[in-house]
Amino acid sequence: MFDQALTTITRRLDDAKAQGFLQDYALIGGFAVSAWGIPRATQDVNFGLVLGSADPKALSRHLDSEFSPRKSDDPLRGVFHLELSIEDQRVPVQLLLLPPRWSSIILDGIVSLSVLGCVVPVISWEGLILLKLYAGGPQDLLDAQHIFSVRRPTENEIEKLSQLAVQVDLLDAFRDLVDRP
Repeated sequence: MFDQALTTITRRLDDAKAQGFLQDYALIGGFAVSAWGIPRATQDVNFGLVLGSADPKALSRHLDSEFSPRKSDDPLRGVFHLELSIEDQRVPVQLLLLPPRWSSIILDGIVSLSVLGCVVPVISWEGLILLKLYAGGPQDLLDAQHIFSVRRPTENEIEKLSQLAVQVDLLDAFRDLVDRP
């Protein structure tokens, strides 16, 4: 079921990209964590989007989704919500518009990986760690810790991650992650 959902939403996003509604996108969330080697259960599919100068409402219409713009206390620019019907089951999909400072982190590290037999663009493991620290929930922090442990970054990679963490105001959270036993 999730394999079909990934294929369906990836095709829709590729079409939106080809038509100029979207600059790029990458898988984030639980499936991205799994793609980077950490088995992780999840109930939905999440992608991070980079719109560029595109209109969110036009993309929402194109994807047949509901767009929720940013609330005053929300760090996200907005979220597109849709559900895919697969084999008589509903699969929730969230497409997150991250603040502009995240665009380069998402775009520079996209890797095509096989997830449930579907090749999809996935955010880099470095970017995923930072996104998880940004989200900050208990599961997110655990995901970041697991990815960090499995990837065993070199000193150079840690320095690169530190520089990226500065760009998105997460240096303290990243240092806490690095310093954990």
